[in-house]
Amino acid sequence: MKIETIIAKNQDKTILFLGRVPHFTPQELQNFLSDQGMKYAKRYREEEDIALLVLSSMMTPLEEQISYNLYNLGIPDITLSEFESYYAQHIKPNTLLMSLKLSNDQARLRRLLQNEAFSDEVYLKLFRIFDWQDDGIHESDANRDVTITFVRRFYSPDGFRDPAMIYSPATVMNIAQESSDPEVLDAILTMPNHEIKVSRYEIKRPKNLRERVAFNEAVSQKSIKHLMGYHNPSIDYFLAANSALSPTTQRELYGRLDHEGKFMLAHNRNLTDDLFEAMLEEGDEIIKRLLRYQPMSLYRLELVMDEPLILYLGQNREIEDFVDILLELDNRELDFQLATNEAVKLERLEMLYYKYGTDIIPLLVTNPNLSNRLFEEFYHYGDIDTTHALALNRSTPKEILSELCERNDRELNRLLASNPSVDIKYLRAFQLDPSLVRILADNETYGKSVLQGLGL
Repeated sequence: MKIETIIAKNQDKTILFLGRVPHFTPQELQNFLSDQGMKYAKRYREEEDIALLVLSSMMTPLEEQISYNLYNLGIPDITLSEFESYYAQHIKPNTLLMSLKLSNDQARLRRLLQNEAFSDEVYLKLFRIFDWQDDGIHESDANRDVTITFVRRFYSPDGFRDPAMIYSPATVMNIAQESSDPEVLDAILTMPNHEIKVSRYEIKRPKNLRERVAFNEAVSQKSIKHLMGYHNPSIDYFLAANSALSPTTQRELYGRLDHEGKFMLAHNRNLTDDLFEAMLEEGDEIIKRLLRYQPMSLYRLELVMDEPLILYLGQNREIEDFVDILLELDNRELDFQLATNEAVKLERLEMLYYKYGTDIIPLLVTNPNLSNRLFEEFYHYGDIDTTHALALNRSTPKEILSELCERNDRELNRLLASNPSVDIKYLRAFQLDPSLVRILADNETYGKSVLQGLGL
């Protein structure tokens, strides 16, 4: 029988809680059950008219015996988690929030945040009013407990989930980087700005929560405005590359970006045409970035046709509709750049081969759009650069990859170990070489095999 039915049929009777109830105080339960027309008890008295038992997983032997006795008398029972679910469904969120704001009862708020039955929407509303007391996310027991409730809800990695990661501050950084939920990202910005140490080689990577959220394209316009309000060059740097920026925000940001920030803006896939044109005046290095990473249109193509740096369009993956226009320029250096570009399809790659012959093979063979026939032909060409490119190309036919593995060449093995198209038996053989273990760790085929071996 559902708890709703039991309560509806037993108004003014008592619900007895047995065992430890960590997420509620007696007063909270008494107030809530009173609103439901029921009474609350935490100790059994024979004179009480018991309608329902709520059983915790942490009961004393005496409480367990009481539960057996009452069950034999026909009194129904539910688990504490079932009651928490009922509570979450029947408490009025707005009333609860107002009560918490007025009372600033942080202890009660922490208990509520541990109730997993609340919807994510209600949880996040509660989470945003938690007072971190100017401490870090793991610097006090209260902050650590609340952080762990957040991680338990929103840490959902692909593949293997290490239980120990629940307790690592770094996991919140992962959520800030990977979450696709704007509400979750909004909530992260209410947390202390947890920061990790980075080496001087990683200085261009987001090192704290605000920078991670600034870089995440799921971020809301509200959060973007919030982040802009810091006027922090490091935050602006990561915001610049974010395609979620509105045209107005792009222009505002452009006006205060330093040279490095403009490099990042050149990567923004939603860069407006007026800023694209303006940034063509920013010097060769930024023009190179624009031509290499920006989606192209006829309008943009016309702007850069006379630029000596047009060669960088050869590396742009957003030029599929304009390949023929570029090939008609009959620019050997540009053509050689296009030979490696995945936006160039097989028919045009064959045309380049017939035009330039063996000179262009080491570049063409890096392109995954080649046909098996050309892969075979180039394999027999035998040039060392071509062989190395074949070892790296995930579209290289498996028969060729296997033959390359059988050579047992140390340098070739380093390239083959990174290729997810290599047969798993060879990847497993590579693991015997300590110098290849780190390369194999990034190989998705090898990684999947390891997880399957663990039964995950």
